Amino acid sequence: MKLGSKGDAVKALQQKLTSLGFNTQGVDGMFGSNTSAAVRKFQSANGLAADGIVGPNTYKPLSSK
Repeated sequence: MKLGSKGDAVKALQQKLTSLGFNTQGVDGMFGSNTSAAVRKFQSANGLAADGIVGPNTYKPLSSK
């Protein structure tokens, strides 16, 4: 998932990030700049490349929390 993505998977991502303390500024199923910023913060906090894209390297640690 990346900037511009939409749908239930994005909504689930936003809920997960918010529950972990990374505020997406709402759970609307739209991967906008606020969600991208929250993803980058999560990535940085977990020693990942902070590119704002949720690929396998980001999804695995995110889903294990």
